[in-house]
Amino acid sequence: MVRFRVLGPLEIDTIDGRPLRLTAAKPRTLLALLLLHANEPVSPTVLTDALWPLKPPRTAATALRTHIWALRGSLGITGLTAGPNGYRIEIAEDDLDLLVFDALTRAGRRAAARGDLPAAAESWRRALALWRGRPFDGIELGASADSVLTDLAERRFAVLEDWATAQLTLGRHADALSALAAAGAEQPLRERLHELSMLALYRSGRQAEALAAFRRLRERLVVELGIEPGPPIQRLHRQILSADPTLDAPPGPVPRQLPPDVADFTGRHRELADARARLAGSPLRPAPVVAIAGPGGVGKSALAVRVAHRLAHRFPDGQLYADLQGATAGLRPLAPLDVLGRFLRALGVRETDATSEAEASAAFRAAVAHRRLLVVLDNAHDATQVRPLLPAGPHAATVVTSRRVLSTLDGVALVHLDVLPEPEAVRLLARLAGADRVAADPGATRLLARRCGHLPLALRIAGARLAARPRWPVRALADRLADARRRLDELQVAELGVRSSFQVSHELLRESTDPGERAAAAALPLLSMPDGPDLGVPAAAALLDRPDAELLLERLADCHLLECPAPGRYRQHDLVRLFGRDLPLDGGDAAFGRLLAWYAATAWQAFRLLRPADPRPDSAGLLAAPGSTFANVAEALEWLETERPNLVAAVRQVAATSRVDGGAATSLARALFGFFHVRGYLNDWLGVNQAARAIAQRSGDRTAEAHACRDLGAAHEMRGEYAEALSCLRAGLDGYRSVGNLAGQAACLNSVGLVHDSLGQLTEATEYLERSLAISRQLDDRHSQAISLNNLGEVYGRLGSYERAVAGLQEALAIFQANGNRRNAAASLANLGGVYEQQGALDAALRYYEESLAELRSLGTLSVTDVLTYVGRVHRKQGRSDQALACLREALEIGERSGERRSVAATLYELGLTERERGAVEPAREYWRRALAIFEDLGLPEATEVASVLKGL
Repeated sequence: MVRFRVLGPLEIDTIDGRPLRLTAAKPRTLLALLLLHANEPVSPTVLTDALWPLKPPRTAATALRTHIWALRGSLGITGLTAGPNGYRIEIAEDDLDLLVFDALTRAGRRAAARGDLPAAAESWRRALALWRGRPFDGIELGASADSVLTDLAERRFAVLEDWATAQLTLGRHADALSALAAAGAEQPLRERLHELSMLALYRSGRQAEALAAFRRLRERLVVELGIEPGPPIQRLHRQILSADPTLDAPPGPVPRQLPPDVADFTGRHRELADARARLAGSPLRPAPVVAIAGPGGVGKSALAVRVAHRLAHRFPDGQLYADLQGATAGLRPLAPLDVLGRFLRALGVRETDATSEAEASAAFRAAVAHRRLLVVLDNAHDATQVRPLLPAGPHAATVVTSRRVLSTLDGVALVHLDVLPEPEAVRLLARLAGADRVAADPGATRLLARRCGHLPLALRIAGARLAARPRWPVRALADRLADARRRLDELQVAELGVRSSFQVSHELLRESTDPGERAAAAALPLLSMPDGPDLGVPAAAALLDRPDAELLLERLADCHLLECPAPGRYRQHDLVRLFGRDLPLDGGDAAFGRLLAWYAATAWQAFRLLRPADPRPDSAGLLAAPGSTFANVAEALEWLETERPNLVAAVRQVAATSRVDGGAATSLARALFGFFHVRGYLNDWLGVNQAARAIAQRSGDRTAEAHACRDLGAAHEMRGEYAEALSCLRAGLDGYRSVGNLAGQAACLNSVGLVHDSLGQLTEATEYLERSLAISRQLDDRHSQAISLNNLGEVYGRLGSYERAVAGLQEALAIFQANGNRRNAAASLANLGGVYEQQGALDAALRYYEESLAELRSLGTLSVTDVLTYVGRVHRKQGRSDQALACLREALEIGERSGERRSVAATLYELGLTERERGAVEPAREYWRRALAIFEDLGLPEATEVASVLKGL
């Protein structure tokens, strides 16, 4: 075990203090470079260039490895390792003085931040005592190390300045003088060192020497650099000349500028705790800055003032406050120079001759350098306005509010403010309008809160209107807000208005000098058009017809006219959307048409992966947009899951208006068949195709109407609504016949056969399925043939025609596998398992079922409900009740989540059988009662069987 000292000549000691010698030049250089970058990898290139600065030999890599091996052996360094990014020396903090220096520096800053200056000064004194001269003195480290060594020297002088500042604050002027004089000799042009030295001399009663030190510094700067000393040290010079009492007097006036706390402040417990912890805890750096960002009306100022009042006792030297007017209608943002003048006067600083923002900022920092001061900068325009107003002393802290995200401020801690959760929104209404009125109709209060979008400004306006109308019930105002077109007009009282709040944010962008921000302002009305809950970047690019759409979205998010809940996804608050829809709009229908076309084209790309060889895309026609593509089924499903609410909303939005061409909307509805058939979402499936049917009827598109009817029939069949399914399918069949679409007729006949199968009408089912198969063979449509063969095999198995069933299913399976259609292949495997189960060949049945289940799980389809039930049934028949129950309970959970009621009922029935065989009569009875209720509600023949079982229990 060895220890290293590098803050001076390189020294190596054993753990008991015995020195180790490393005399050869190359090992010393190698070790020095590794220690300079302790616990970080150093690339072989850097090491080679330092060891052989002129021209590395051809065997340099081998020689370097040899030196590393020798170094590890001679010093016994077990932590010297090679990795993919280079060589690395692992070393504990206590074993390298450079690491100890950094640790003591951090400890001092933590102590200073909590106001413990004696502890801070002691930590910094110990850190400085580690320096014995120039780091790595006598060792050539190569050009790559120059910047690191320069940074190391800068860190040393920064610590020295912090230590000297603390000493002066603590009244230890004499202690600081000698160290400052020595450092000043090393750094003759470093003004901050000389400034501290002059102040120490003056406070030690040596005014003439302090003035002489200034003259020497000025002469050097003028002669060597041709510049005058900076404003801070010139100001100190003038103060010394005039014996300014503020140099040695206690702090001046204590400003108390905070606005009154908000009396009805509600909620925000997490945000309050977060801000308080960052401001009053033990921050990693002095002068912490907390920036509260959020949309207009969300309560940023209220939170900032509440935080400031809660922490005021921690800042006994005062609290400064300024409304910077960064988002105030009709007012220009305040210039930092004006704000600095106000602050300096409040701090008791006498007239300053600062004529520039930089000089005034320096004067402000000097005035608060040692004060425990809290600065609240409310309503900031941007980071440029804020930077000159930030104190830099170790005891100061700043709270900033802004509609923009001020992430470019150095060391800022961001607190993002969102709308209130519903319970807090209701509580705020109760405080404003009266708890009794809210309690009289809690449902109306929650509705009112939702129609206010849970936005604090809107809630305050609503509460103020109710308070001014004590005879109004809460529901009266909630009903007035029901009309979205009038909602922003209703949310106005006196000088408060939601629309005007959003208008300010929009004008910040519209009147900006940045072309990107102006383009973002112009994009807002287009982005407000779609009803979907959010937009992805590619969808926005299609809507706006701009490849740089993400830049515009980010500009709007920075001003909180959009939210960014996840990378690449953007959404609007409901009230912001209403505001955006009120803005002037050109080309809106064309833009929405582009979005629909892109949605439809991308959905068809996903369809091709979900249902390979399915002929539907071939008849979809060309769309105006190419859409996005996917590498595999998983990517396609992920996109469909993410976009599902937007796709459904888009089709319904077209059905609600006649302005947009409906062709892309009906195409989109049809393209979603594969997704809904795999994942369920039956309510969405029905809603989309009901909307598509209405669109097609309005435009007279008989083919699109037939497509919608066919898919409606499939959705109703999956829900167990068989009468509705047959009605839709027959309408679809008539539509296809009227336009001579044989493929559509085959598909409808197949679906009608499935409905009859579900109703137990096997002869009718066989007839329709055979007719469907005949048309598919006529068209040479292999995919549709396999669909009909698969369904026929299932029906033939129930009829006892096992050979025909197996033959048809094997043919279907071969076609699906050849086409890469894994989901349908899994269905054929499950149907084969069913045929073997009907014959009593349970082992064979279980093998087919489990193969089908594994494939379906890998596809993420909800169809696993039925196959899990089949597996559970075979386990029960073979006497494995525990395995049966595990499968059936999983099947029930998935089935209830997907809404497949018939599948749920079948699973409940099988659970009842399993529990009865285990002797658990009551659980069995409960499962059968639930199954009976579903079968009866669906009008299915299974109800009779379940009722009989219940009666005999």
